[in-house]
This record gives sequence, C-alpha cells and structure tokens, in this order.
Amino acid sequence: MSINFEKAKISHVDIIFGWLLEPFVQEFWDNTQGHKDDILNFVNFRKEPSNYCDGKYFYWIASWNGHPFAMLMTIQETAEDHIDDIKLNHLSKTGHTYGIDYMIGDKNYFGKGYGARTLSEFLDFFRRDFDSKADTFIIDPASDNPRAKHVYMKAGFEHIADFIAGGDCSGAG
Repeated sequence: MSINFEKAKISHVDIIFGWLLEPFVQEFWDNTQGHKDDILNFVNFRKEPSNYCDGKYFYWIASWNGHPFAMLMTIQETAEDHIDDIKLNHLSKTGHTYGIDYMIGDKNYFGKGYGARTLSEFLDFFRRDFDSKADTFIIDPASDNPRAKHVYMKAGFEHIADFIAGGDCSGAG
C-alpha cells in the first residue's frame, strides 16, 4: 500500500487544528490565528485575499489506509519573492522551486518509518500530479530539531545551511 495525498479539504480542518494544538507541533510550527485563517481560506477555495504569505501556500494531507496522519505545506519560491540569499542561490535554473513544511501530526505514526517515506512519496506525487516542472525542493527545519533533519536527509535532502527563522508570514506587525 502507498501513502495517499490530497489537497486539504474542509473535512480535514478539525484534524489539522487538533494537530496544531499538540505540544510537539507547537514547538516548531506556526500556530497563529493568521496561519489558521489561511488554512480555512485554502479549504474554502481562496475566495478571500490572505495576508499570510499572500495566500501562496498549498496545504496537503497524507493518509495511510484512509487515516490522515500528516500535513505538508508547499509554496513556490521565485526570485521575485522576498527570500533570503541562501534560498535565492538554490533556486532551480531549469524548472520550479518549492519550499516545503512537513509534519506528522498523529503521534501514533512516529518511529514507524513514515517520516522519510512520506516525504519521498510526496515529492513523486507532487511532480506527477501537481507540477511536472518542479525539480528543486527546499525544506528548512529548525536548527534545534535534529529528528526532522535526520528524516529529511534520509528522504534525500542535503544540508546546505542552518536558517534563522524570520518570523511568520501573517503580515501582522
């Protein structure tokens, strides 16, 4: 069996918001109202403008045997965006570059081999079903999250540099 991926839907909102309340998620994930509002906007087909990264995030749910257990966020990274020099220097020269945020929200899936496998299968799904020109993916785990770094390296990512968080995208001052 494989892991299934789909865009987040209204039926996923309670699950996602439940994950965002978990201490192991709050430690590394944005739990602001601006982020939650953007998720709601996305699942409602972005009928309203969003201040959260200009509404550019796509939210994806990973499921195993019909049970949602993880969320991924993708955002296309371009030279026109306000990105740091490290990302700017690693943009694709031949295709599209995407930033990824990834969490396993259901702790029952920890330590069972889903981490790297989910990420690897998601990249294949994304290229096949969403953007065939996607050839560069950037993921930036918190420097104090060695477990995430290990999973990302196992999934084929290479460590380029440690990023310093520059705040959220909510536009709130």
